[in-house]
Amino acid sequence: MVIKTPENLPAPRVFEKKPRVALALGGGAFHGIAHVGVLKVLEEAGVPIDFIVGASAGSLVGCMYADNPHADSLLGLIKTTKASNIFDFSLFRSSIGFVSGKKLQQFIHKNCKAENIEDTKIPFAAMVTDLTNGRSLTLSSGPMAPSVNASCAIPLVFEPVKMYGLILVDGGVLNNVPADIARASGAEVVIAVDVMAFYDSTRSIDNLTGVGLRSLAVVSDHFKAPKLAMADLVISPNLLNIPYMSGKENLEAYEEGIKATRAALPEILAILKKKGIPCK
Repeated sequence: MVIKTPENLPAPRVFEKKPRVALALGGGAFHGIAHVGVLKVLEEAGVPIDFIVGASAGSLVGCMYADNPHADSLLGLIKTTKASNIFDFSLFRSSIGFVSGKKLQQFIHKNCKAENIEDTKIPFAAMVTDLTNGRSLTLSSGPMAPSVNASCAIPLVFEPVKMYGLILVDGGVLNNVPADIARASGAEVVIAVDVMAFYDSTRSIDNLTGVGLRSLAVVSDHFKAPKLAMADLVISPNLLNIPYMSGKENLEAYEEGIKATRAALPEILAILKKKGIPCK
């Protein structure tokens, strides 16, 4: 199976066999910590995960799990990672973004053994938005750190990432929960995780960043519905009262991911049984 990409991007990763279960992990800054709780429950239940595609924060968590498929290996990061570990914020850095992405790329290098996307243990892909041509792109090969940086590059916050002759930003702008890409992989079962089901958690709209983030959330929410419809099941952790630009509530977001997935687990197992997909 091959995920098609435009000719100016690196050759897409070729899968050895069609995935049975694919995960689509949605974006949402530090709300993405909830994905670790989701992965923890699925792992404990023995749900096979054959492909992960992520947008924004979903690509960050997704790449680390695809590189080392053990949810417990991410627990230490949940407890210690703060916004300052990810955002090298400066009002004077650039006219197109307050965060360069260098700290984020260093974080990825430190926590991923795979230098390239195609080298992960579980096949993985990151969604990006191509500002040059106004389209959504899927990166399933190429250098890991800048690709995931591009997937996470929230407009008006991060500087865009220049790669392949393109200007790339947050994949969530056009495809924040890429269940359609998971489905296009040929997967028998697609599980989507929407960590921005309640986008009103962006309450502050009294400054430039707040306006930008709310605008992005509204646009992403508008485009999200047809993507979610392509999933067999959608897990939506209740993160309404957790600010998504703060790392102070990581454990709370993680627990909400666990809670939502445990509630959905009977339905997930029933779907797998119906498809004849055994748990480990």
